[in-house]
Parts: sequence; structure tokens; C-alpha cells
Amino acid sequence: MSRTQVHTPRFRLTAAVTVALAATTAATLAGPAAAAPAAPTPAASTAQQGAHEGAFPFRDSVLTTAGPTGFLAVRTGDIAWTRYADGSTTTFPRSPAVTYRGAAGADVVVASEGTRHTLHDMAVGGAPVVIDSPYELREVNGSTLVMTDRATRELHLVSRVPGGEVVDRKVTGMPSGVAWQFYGSTPGTVAVETSQADRFQLALVDVATATTVETYALDRHAGFAQVTPDRVLWEPAYGQTKVVDRKTEQAQTLPHRAQFALGGDWLAITGQDKVVVDGVAYPNKPVVLKSLKDGRKVPLLDLASQVASPDDGTLLVSGGTFAQGRGLFRIALDASGTPASTMIGDGQSPLEMTVEHVDIPSVFRFDGTDKPVTWQTSQPDLGVSLELTHVATGRTVRLWSYYDTFIRWNGDFDEVVGAYNGAYTWKLTANPGSGVGPVGVKTGTTTVDRATAPRDFNDNARPDALVRDSSGNLSAYDLSHLRAMGNSPDCRDEGCPPVVRDPKPDVLGTGWNTYTLMASPGNLAGAASDDVVGRDRDGVLWLHQSDHQKLLPRTKVGGGWNVYDKITGGSDLNGDGRGDLLATDKDGVLWFYASTGDAAAPFKPRQKVGGGWGGYNLLTAPGNIAGASGGDLLARDKDGVLWLYLGKGDGTFTARREVGGGWQKYTHIIPAGRNGRGIADLYAIGTSGSALYTGRDDTTRPFEPAYALPLRGDSTRFQTFF
Repeated sequence: MSRTQVHTPRFRLTAAVTVALAATTAATLAGPAAAAPAAPTPAASTAQQGAHEGAFPFRDSVLTTAGPTGFLAVRTGDIAWTRYADGSTTTFPRSPAVTYRGAAGADVVVASEGTRHTLHDMAVGGAPVVIDSPYELREVNGSTLVMTDRATRELHLVSRVPGGEVVDRKVTGMPSGVAWQFYGSTPGTVAVETSQADRFQLALVDVATATTVETYALDRHAGFAQVTPDRVLWEPAYGQTKVVDRKTEQAQTLPHRAQFALGGDWLAITGQDKVVVDGVAYPNKPVVLKSLKDGRKVPLLDLASQVASPDDGTLLVSGGTFAQGRGLFRIALDASGTPASTMIGDGQSPLEMTVEHVDIPSVFRFDGTDKPVTWQTSQPDLGVSLELTHVATGRTVRLWSYYDTFIRWNGDFDEVVGAYNGAYTWKLTANPGSGVGPVGVKTGTTTVDRATAPRDFNDNARPDALVRDSSGNLSAYDLSHLRAMGNSPDCRDEGCPPVVRDPKPDVLGTGWNTYTLMASPGNLAGAASDDVVGRDRDGVLWLHQSDHQKLLPRTKVGGGWNVYDKITGGSDLNGDGRGDLLATDKDGVLWFYASTGDAAAPFKPRQKVGGGWGGYNLLTAPGNIAGASGGDLLARDKDGVLWLYLGKGDGTFTARREVGGGWQKYTHIIPAGRNGRGIADLYAIGTSGSALYTGRDDTTRPFEPAYALPLRGDSTRFQTFF
């Protein structure tokens, strides 16, 4: 049976999957609904026959305490006492003004409102007993209220005798210190932890005489404690249990968490993921019963979330098995004296985690319209992962949700590479909140369809740096990927940006050593993405059109290009929406080649811009830097000074403006796409390192200070950038 996923913060889930070791005399139940009277409402018998014969419904119930005839549980809409005999229930209305407590090992429920406490005997029935007391209620032991006087911090036992008189008895013999933790482990005895100046003691109070009968020194706050007529135990350190024989005072410390069960001659040993008892690991068996008499170990159930002792020689466990599903189980000794479990309350849901539905966009556009990925599972999850794989390349991204009920994809692969356009497969994996059993999995397909961007050569809407290595391979490096090399590796907070150690490119082609000059002028041939040109050793210029994540076979543009010593492109110099090409000849003349949008003849006849450009050793045309009407041009002189030429929109430029010196440390300065304000950025690299320069749309100071990156140019892997 399906139900909507209820996500819970991780620290709450962790508490939910562990067995409740503190077997207290009372569980406090405060209802969040509107105020209502504390009187219980009898309900008709809900016993039914089903998949588990004799098991009554136990869906969406949280076990709190149990007595010999029934148990108290919090349900979705109310608080209910259920009788073992027929499964009939008595419900208590929730109210923010009323707090409910059950007495462990007794058939008593107490409804408290202010100083008024109403005791309901669920076994006998009849009129409830009302006690009005100014003290603070801390525990319920049988029909006795365990209370503290806030003024004196003294411990009192308050009850009403059959004649109607309220009896207030002050507990004597308590060790010095503040009584602040109560463990009412068994009817008739209350375990109280006291503290004073970091000195902790465990005191056992006899309810019949209101006297402290035993005290035990503790090394630390115990976390839980429990007492039977023969033994007492507590948690001396996290994940350990100390058991003391009350008569002989012999003690043993166990390397696991445990509590008394089945009359006190057995220990119920528990663990979140697995239980290890005497070197034997019990995976997915959170409850192992170990005999204190002969050492036998009996693993039971696959999940235990709450445990209660009815004080009748049995144990009640809210949990489940993979064979029977979730529910309420009674653990008792069979005819051979071996613990065995029987389902008495059917949770009506399987124990296995199943992913019932995933709502994921059929198309991701990353334009602000994408809805988050949501899901429904059969039980609360302990973390959900979503893995998306690009079908054409196999490149993946794995996204996680630990606390949220949704996952948003920001459009990146792992290591900050923009996700490619095209078909994807996805797999959503939900880890069971119970901590046991296999994960839930659901798969499907989706698509990424995002707009193109300038200098995008791998079809992911991110600008790239084109790099030729010494073997002649041409690759596209996502500039976001390179920028992540500068992220701080010292960040320890959740959500820190990833740090790229070794950037991984997309190889676009081989054989590029044939070219002596290369440039990426932009979209020359009318396709969706930018194109590349290269001049060979014979002076022939060739065009490579982009096609998603590859470059198409080259087409010849024309010969005679060996007169040029520099070519650059990337700016739309005449305002027609296409990138253009600039070239300087060996006489220092700058020429403008306007693009046509026709792959057969990609450039119009050249136009002379002017002479005197022989003093520059590097040109780059990144686009609009400072807000003029056309694309701009940057030129570096032989002294390392960078100059800005603002485009006029007709293939010509204004007078140069000095950007600054020190640029001789770079071997290549290339366009880096546009930033969030639509202004062109720069990427510069040399043998000493690299940097990103963010455009400011300012003619006086066109770039922000350099964002230094560790990537260095070399003669092998990073030989040529453009």
C-alpha cells in the first residue's frame, strides 16, 4: 500500500531508527491539535483477520509504553490505548493544553493539564482518579505520580488512596545533588539520576516505602538506566552497557547497547546498522536476545524502532521483518525456552524501501523555469541520490538530498562542467530511513535543451577555451571547469564549491598540427554554435563548422593567408549578429573580414582598418568590453602593456586606451564568454599560471582584478590556446 513520502531532518531520522533503550515508566505525549477534553473515547473493536492471522491494524503508530493488557501509541490523528485481547482501542484527543503519559509495565494512562492530573486505569476501567498537585510531574510508576518540588528540588511520590485522600510522600535517602533524569524501569521501583558538580549517581527508589534503597556511582551522564529485582544496568559510555548484580554487586561491561527483557534473564541488544555480540555480526538484525544464564544468542526481526516491556515476561517491539512487513511484535519464550516473535499489530506496509513516484522535468532548460525533482517513497528516507547520465558521452552527475524533499539541478556535471544538450538517463536511489534492507530505485529518461552561448564548442551553453596539445589534438575546456581550480580546498562547510584538480576536456578532433594560425571568429556559417578557422603551412584558410560536441570536416575558404602573422576573432564588429575576423599582415596593417553566414563563402572581401599594428605581439577580440556600439579589440605591445580599442560598429575602432602593464607574463589571452552582466571576460595563461579577468563595462578600468588560477601553459598538454 503506497503512501506519500514524509521527509524528516536527519538528526530525527537517526533517532527513529535506533531502539529506544531508556525503558522509562512514562512517555510524554503532547498533542498539537486544538484544545479538547482529556476524557478517552472507547472505540469499536478493530481486530481483523488478514495476511497475519490475529494481527490488528498498527499503521502509522509509534509505540510508547505497554502494560499487561494493552499498550499506548501515538497515531496520526490521536493517541490510543489498544488491548491485546481483541485489538479494540480507546482514543485520547490531542490538545496543546493536555500532556499524556503512559506508565511502563502498567495499564495506566495519565492526562495532565496544568496542575490537574487524571489517571485512567485501562485494565479495570471505571471513573478516572484525579490528583491536583503543585509539583512538577516527572514520571508515572503504576498509579503513583513521581514529582519534584521546584522550590526545594525534593522528590515526592503522590497518589490517591481508595478512600479518596491524596497522599504526598517525600522520598528519603536521596543522594545529594539535583534529581534531573528519571528511569522508572519497573513497577514499584524508580531509577533516578542525580548530578552535583559533575558528579553523577544513580539512585533506586522503592515506591512502597518512598525510600532510596541503593545508589551507584556513575562516571558520566548515563543516557539510560534500567532495574529489575535482581539486576540494574546503565550506559557507562556511548555504545556500552554496564550490568550489576544487585545482591552480589558483581558487574560486567558489555561492548554494545542493551536492555533487560523477558523477565530480566535476557538482554535485548540493539544497534543502528548491525549488532555484534561476542564477535558475531548480525547485519540487519537490530534486536538480538542474549541469555544471561547460558549465553545463548537469538537474532529476531529485521528492524526495531521502539521497545516496551509490559512487565509480564514478554517484550513489545515496533519494527518489522522482510517476510511479514512492518508492525507490532511480541517477543516471548516458546515451549523450549527460546525467544520467538509474533506479529500482533499489522503495520500494513512492507519493510522494503520502494520509490513509488518521481516527478522530474521531461526537459531541463536551466533558464529559471525548471521545476525541482520530487519523489514519493514508501517510508522516510535517509538520503536520496539522483544520477543523470548523458547518453552520447556517458558523462554523469550525482546529486544528493539529505534534508530537503526535493533536488535541484544547477546544470553542472561533476567537477563544474556544464551539462551537455541531448538525451539523458536518470536513476533515483532512496536509502531507507529504517537503516535496513535494500535501497529503493527508480529510473527513467529526460533531455537537456539549453540555449547556446558564445564560444560554446561542446554544446553545454558555457564558453570554452580551445587548446591544442603537442600531438595535434584540439580540445574544449569548459571555462567554468577551469575557474573551479581556484576554489578554496580548505572549505569544510556543506555546500562548498568543488575544487578541480585535473581538468578534463572534450576532444574535438585530431591533426591540428597542420595549422600555423587558428581562431574562433564566432558563428560564421549560420549554425547554432561558433566555428573555428585554421591556416595551414601553405597559406590556405580552412573552416571547421561546429556540430554539437564535434567539429565537422573542414571546408576550404581560400589561399593567400600566409601574408598574415596574427589572426583573431570573436567580436561582432559590424553589428550583424555574427562574429568577424581580424588579421594583421607582416607590414603591420590590420584587416577586417566581415562574416557572411554562408559556409561556402564565409567572409566578405577584406577591408583595411589601418597601419601601425606591427608594434603588437598579441591580439584578442573578446566582444563587448566597455559598452560601445560594436565589438572591441585588445592588443598587447612588446613591453607587456595591454591596450583597448573600442569598436565603432563598422569594423573600425576608436583611439586606443591603456588597460595596464604586466601582461607579458601570459603567452595567450583569449575570450572567456560573457559574465552575468553581458560583458566580455578574458582568460589569460602563461608558464607561471593563469587568471580570469571579469569585464566591468568601464572604459577607464575595464576589468576586475585577476582571479588567479593554478593552470599553467606548457609545450605539451597546453601548447596553444585560442
